[in-house]
Amino acid sequence: MWPGSHGFTASNGTEVLIRSIRPEDAGIEQTFVRNLSLRSRYLRFFSCIRQLSPAMLERFTHPSYPSSCALIATIVAAGQEIEIGVARYEPTDAKNFAEFAIVIADEWQGLGVARQLLSQLINVAERANIRRLQGLVLRENRGMMRFAKTLGFTIERVPDDATIVMLVRNLPLPVDMDTA
Repeated sequence: MWPGSHGFTASNGTEVLIRSIRPEDAGIEQTFVRNLSLRSRYLRFFSCIRQLSPAMLERFTHPSYPSSCALIATIVAAGQEIEIGVARYEPTDAKNFAEFAIVIADEWQGLGVARQLLSQLINVAERANIRRLQGLVLRENRGMMRFAKTLGFTIERVPDDATIVMLVRNLPLPVDMDTA
């Protein structure tokens, strides 16, 4: 589990907390996914799922840091914590490479939540000795591609699939490894 949390003020003036997802967050994670628009669910999952399966919900709320991590952005409304975004990484077959994904609730897009969430995920990945973050994105998701470029990601072609691209960001070696 990522040891910290990070608060910030969204551009609409709302206080937002970024923290590690926990097993007891299964309810707010499922509600979050159910409340995404069909378009947002399609862009995130490459299909129009209505909700997470029990297996997906288990996997998504039980990351095994440092090899995998999930950070959620939450707000408090009417005394209840509400998830408004999630960013995660999971290991790939390549050593020290991880696949990332991010999705923000429709009404919270464009308010700085994605930038804060993905920036924190990148920081966590660096501390976890991840050397490369990569994520598959539908080619039609131009907004995500533009956004990722502002955080230092490059766009790579995916062989044999014209419908998706890979966003890639190489991460620096830890300072103590640079001098070794």
